[in-house]
Amino acid sequence: MQSKGKIILTRPSAWMNRFRPYSVFIDDVHAANLKNGSSEEFILPPGMHSVQCKIAWYSSTVYTVSIDQGSVEYLLVKSGVRYYALMLLSLFAGVIINLVYSHILMERPFGIFVLQLALILPALLYMLYYMTVGKKNYLVIEVDKDNFFAS
Repeated sequence: MQSKGKIILTRPSAWMNRFRPYSVFIDDVHAANLKNGSSEEFILPPGMHSVQCKIAWYSSTVYTVSIDQGSVEYLLVKSGVRYYALMLLSLFAGVIINLVYSHILMERPFGIFVLQLALILPALLYMLYYMTVGKKNYLVIEVDKDNFFAS
């Protein structure tokens, strides 16, 4: 009888998407839903296997892993969106500036308008990137180097 190998896929606890599970696809077949801060173990025959995670229309790139007889591969899936807090802070600051000037019924100087554009436009473009071209980079699958059991 041929010995099988394992993939242990871990999703660290994170603020972003914490209420939404990631759908795990192994060899283009739905294998599990991975909740925030959890791990799943997949028993697979030896050979090359493709792993991909999805959440709504966003996904990771296809990660190819080689499984040997009796081996265990530790993988980590996490959000690929970086600078998320900076983006939110920038949007929030731009909106607050607008609210302050509209509340005091004062005409905005052109410099304040330029400041608002400098705060809001990069954040909107960053979000637009992940909603269009970067939707396959929204999640990242990588080797879990920090796993206690990985050698």
